[in-house]
Amino acid sequence: MRANFLMAAALAAALPAGATEVVGYYPGWKHQSYPVSSVDASKLTMALYAFVDLCWDGKHGNADPSVNKVEPCQDARNGALAWRNEAEDGANLRALVALKRQHPQFKVVISVGGWDWSNRFSNVAASAPARANFIASSLQTMRRYGLDGVDLDWEFPGEVGVPCVAGEVCARPEDRQNFITWARELRTAFDAAGKQDGKRYSITIAAGGNASYTGDGVWVKQLAQSLDWINLMAYDYHAPWEKSSNHHAALYDDVTGSVQRYLHAGVAPQQLVLGVPFYGYGWKGCPPGPNGDGLRQPCESGVTDGVNGSNSYSYGMVLQRGDGYRRYRDAAAHAPYMYNAAERVWIAYEDPQSLREKAAYIKQQGLRGAMFWELSVDDERRQMLNTLSEAMRP
Repeated sequence: MRANFLMAAALAAALPAGATEVVGYYPGWKHQSYPVSSVDASKLTMALYAFVDLCWDGKHGNADPSVNKVEPCQDARNGALAWRNEAEDGANLRALVALKRQHPQFKVVISVGGWDWSNRFSNVAASAPARANFIASSLQTMRRYGLDGVDLDWEFPGEVGVPCVAGEVCARPEDRQNFITWARELRTAFDAAGKQDGKRYSITIAAGGNASYTGDGVWVKQLAQSLDWINLMAYDYHAPWEKSSNHHAALYDDVTGSVQRYLHAGVAPQQLVLGVPFYGYGWKGCPPGPNGDGLRQPCESGVTDGVNGSNSYSYGMVLQRGDGYRRYRDAAAHAPYMYNAAERVWIAYEDPQSLREKAAYIKQQGLRGAMFWELSVDDERRQMLNTLSEAMRP
């Protein structure tokens, strides 16, 4: 027990006193519309390159046709990293790593999995040979491109987000324990490689904010002992898959509730990085309700004029909403929203003020820093990143 405590303390102390993380996802598939040259590395401590997949039975992808197609792996070993487009991903990674020359605080890490590509995690975590293949593949990739670590974005251990297709296994009751074992093996291997290479290779995860993810908290505390930190996905508490308009990342009580769950589980504050959204969601068919603002009202469905015809809105798209849209602020939740009574459209989003309020909460709780999804959905003036970076300064 004392060895575990000392390990966690050493990991928490890895960040210099007074420094805070500002971690942003870079969506590799958007590289043509949002090239690496658009990234302001001076405002970031880390870019998480999204996403890299896992190979299983020589294939990667997701057999669910609503997600993406299944394709052959570049490296057919079970557990090896698999690329969406190896040439494009490699070029993006080299360009991101090149930014480190002018910005020594900036790190580049590959994020594995994500919502669409979490379907192989359970298989890999349950197999010792596959875990070893993942470790070997990750080290090879980090050394090849000059990367600084790996982020495991498993959504979610024990209950995969995208439903598994018939004939495949995407979740197991023992996923949590297997994840702990995997992280321990990864920590041992990364520490040994770091001694050889004269650097520290980080291990982070993207973790759910709800109680079903943390459970009784015991497994999360054990997992954290092998991690540099946990990127807490403190958003998507409500979204248009629900037929009621509501905040998707309210500081009170959704976000604060998630943070407290991890702290009560025994995770050190310096091992928690709070995730914030740079995007919003829209609902349509929402009546005004008693206050005339459409908040928490039964709606028909999600608005579909967002990013690529979705109900997700970039901050720039929210700013462009004009005639008929009125902005509101929920003082209790510390969350902004927008409503058009004539069109009966309601939009939840994040803005610079709500970011500053979350940054203040991060500092008050002594958390390690902030993470956000994702760089390309900021507006052209980079208001969100500029605000977050400024607010997170010591």
